[in-house]
Amino acid sequence: MRALLAACVLALTACGEAPAADPEAEFQRELSAAKDKAKANLALFWTHFGEPAQDEYDFSLKAALPRRDGQSGVEEAWVENVARAPDKIIGELSAQPRYLGDLKEGAIVEFQPSQVVDWAFMRGDRLLGHYTTRVMLPRMDTTQAEWLRPLLSETPEGGVAE
Repeated sequence: MRALLAACVLALTACGEAPAADPEAEFQRELSAAKDKAKANLALFWTHFGEPAQDEYDFSLKAALPRRDGQSGVEEAWVENVARAPDKIIGELSAQPRYLGDLKEGAIVEFQPSQVVDWAFMRGDRLLGHYTTRVMLPRMDTTQAEWLRPLLSETPEGGVAE
């Protein structure tokens, strides 16, 4: 009887253990949280975009653009030389897209404010924003990450980390 009871306790204990960590699921959660923070702080971007300080430049947005390759979903692409109208944003693709059909780097794209998933600008020699980039650093090519890491401001908003 004690052996049966001990076996039941062991079985119940094993059932209560946390499942093995899923690194991809954790990465996706962190990426989603980064996008949420970027969207929550988008007003900061627009304030500085509208009236940049003398040392602020290179304003860009990352937008979720519908794929044009016959597949569903979006491609998240950085857009530079941004212009904002009341109902849309226009800019140039800053890199060669993978899933946007015949669009190439430099192509003019139009999107809605709701499609913005990240933002960035330079203040002096530091990059502000780049919420998603900060999450992706550990997955980047080592050379690229080592080049980028010292450019990023301490916090995405340009403040000092607590």
